[in-house]
Amino acid sequence: MRLSPLDIYNKEFKKTTFGYSQAQVDEFLDEVGRAYERVLKEVNHLKDENEKLRERLGNYENLEQDLKNMMAAIEETAKEKTKQAQKEAEMIINRARVKADNIVKDVKEQIQEEYRTLQELKESRDLFKIRFKTLLESHLKMLEEDDDQLNINEFEDKVAASEVELDE
Repeated sequence: MRLSPLDIYNKEFKKTTFGYSQAQVDEFLDEVGRAYERVLKEVNHLKDENEKLRERLGNYENLEQDLKNMMAAIEETAKEKTKQAQKEAEMIINRARVKADNIVKDVKEQIQEEYRTLQELKESRDLFKIRFKTLLESHLKMLEEDDDQLNINEFEDKVAASEVELDE
């Protein structure tokens, strides 16, 4: 049986000749009723408070779970972004390596081509020097021969001029 403050206030006791003082019992019952009423109010207040706290705790637990879920999602997103960034970095590095290799290859080919051109120019220069030297030597020889021939022609001209003078 559940006891309420009204039960305490309205409780009737059998009257006996040598029983307790009716006024004291009534006064005590009133005091117990008031105390019990305060206790019940406090219990109800504590129940309400407990319910509110449980509700807030539930909200906090939900919030905590939401935060955990968000953190897990953020961590997963961060991992995915990191993986993606690593893949992109590897792709960029690979493209840069390929590009660098191509540049090196092109430069080597250009150097080889320039070297071949230089060799051809050296060969042309050497051939030109030989031909020019030969040409100069042949012209020098011709000049020397012409000079000898020129002296003979000059002498013949002088002799012919002298003969003309003698004839006159």
